[in-house]
Amino acid sequence: MKYFLLISCCTLAAFGSHRVPSITITHPPDSTLRAAFHFVDSVFARKTFLFQTLEPDIPADMQSAIIRYTRAIAANQQWYLDYRNKYSTSGQPLPYNEHFGITPEEYRRIQHLETMPSQLTAVDSQQVAVSRDHGFIQLKSDGQTHLLDYLTIDSSQELLIYGGDTIPFAGRSGSGPSSPYGQWQGFTWRLERTDIASTLDANKVTARIIELNLGLPSEGGKTFLRIKYQDVSAGATTANMELLGYIR
Repeated sequence: MKYFLLISCCTLAAFGSHRVPSITITHPPDSTLRAAFHFVDSVFARKTFLFQTLEPDIPADMQSAIIRYTRAIAANQQWYLDYRNKYSTSGQPLPYNEHFGITPEEYRRIQHLETMPSQLTAVDSQQVAVSRDHGFIQLKSDGQTHLLDYLTIDSSQELLIYGGDTIPFAGRSGSGPSSPYGQWQGFTWRLERTDIASTLDANKVTARIIELNLGLPSEGGKTFLRIKYQDVSAGATTANMELLGYIR
């Protein structure tokens, strides 16, 4: 999953925000919340399931450029923040600079990956054990990626928790056939916590965003799961992860 995490990180850095394509959320009445947790309970009713990880199908010749770009930004983070802030009000993509560690053509292609997201392809699979105890559902993966293990579901209180944070229910959601996630219908939970009291400068904000999507793809026979986790400290991205896959 390393290239997916890298492209998520570098596109966020390049454009100052992460645009999620074509997920529509409808705000929930209480009946929708009950329906959502009934669906969650049915998805995790088994003792084990196969989780199939999906990643963008990034061209092989771009993978090296993405790694060099990400490393260059990490090595010159303060310079990058100053450079980004200089152009933050222009409303345009960040201009190329030789400090990016890549060629102008490579940077143009990275920008194109942001505007035209790659289609997803299966890259890995792992067995996940489901445990239930007094209304709590927890997961344990047997592979190298343990991002699902941070998810806890409190069915009795209708709460979804990720990494210790309770994620508010956002409502019904889905995406159309043109989305890189494919066409699916389901539910979304979203936490967006921003420390606006510490600074009036939007470029130095501290925030955490966690979003979880769970739904049924149009082709059936599987469940779509997406977890997006982002931390920003004093305007700098300190964590930026996106896990996509199918529960089978």
